[in-house]
Amino acid sequence: MEVLENQPEKSGEKMPQYDYYVSAVDYNSDETHIAKLRVHPIKADGKFSLAGELMTRPQIVELIGKKKTFCTIFQKVDKSWKEGAKLEIFPVTTNYLKTKKDSSERDNLENLPRI
Repeated sequence: MEVLENQPEKSGEKMPQYDYYVSAVDYNSDETHIAKLRVHPIKADGKFSLAGELMTRPQIVELIGKKKTFCTIFQKVDKSWKEGAKLEIFPVTTNYLKTKKDSSERDNLENLPRI
């Protein structure tokens, strides 16, 4: 049975609606690049599955290229969820994922829990 969680608390007054939340990451064997991310598709009612699913970095880059949007989420001390930063593609020699620059480091990908 799928456990659904209510949409997390939004930071700021008017946040865009996202297609997916990202709650955890896994790195390659050298610990230099994100290899996988735990993503949670957001349903029309704003709820999302706590279990989520694993996606690779190339899969997410492809979805962002198709105009899908991703945002980090993290659990607060009271176990409620809070939206973090929007993910963007950062092209170098390969497409990297990074969070949109804001005033908080807590919601950056490297600060999410490991898968």
